[in-house]
Amino acid sequence: MPWLKALPIKSDPVKVSFYYLVVLYEYLTAQPIKIAKKVLEFVRSKKYDKKVQLVKTVPGIGTLIAIEMLVELQDVSRFKSTNKFSAYIEVTSEYSTGENKRRGRIARCGNTRVRACSVEASWHLNTKDSLMRKKYDMPKRMNGAKRAIIAIALHLMLRVRRILLDKALCYHVCSIII
Repeated sequence: MPWLKALPIKSDPVKVSFYYLVVLYEYLTAQPIKIAKKVLEFVRSKKYDKKVQLVKTVPGIGTLIAIEMLVELQDVSRFKSTNKFSAYIEVTSEYSTGENKRRGRIARCGNTRVRACSVEASWHLNTKDSLMRKKYDMPKRMNGAKRAIIAIALHLMLRVRRILLDKALCYHVCSIII
């Protein structure tokens, strides 16, 4: 930036335009840092501190993903069953008749932020959790990586729900869900 600011520009209109572009660049590069600080203050609040720590015990979920999920989900106890929770995040649509269950495409009418966070975290989870990696590999061969990661995202969100309901760490909960 010092080099750019020291450039000898002779034309006044160009000099003014260039100056405002540099000011705009400096402003925009400072914003993510300010936002990250505000988010971290939010994470440390009484309402979210313990919940964020619990959700972060799931491999693949960091602070930003955890707080985004928690802000979007709010109170997970409002979902009386895993089906209602899955419908809210709309990771997959399900068609059920009697004993037959068929999962379809993403309906895109659920909470898009939670779905995006769960898919992003699933890619990380897939590299850190050998059990999830096995659950990913079989559908990947049959249906492709994108569909397989959606299945992992559903498992991930069910883990998060169970952790928040039981207020227990991930390693206590993982064997129950899977």
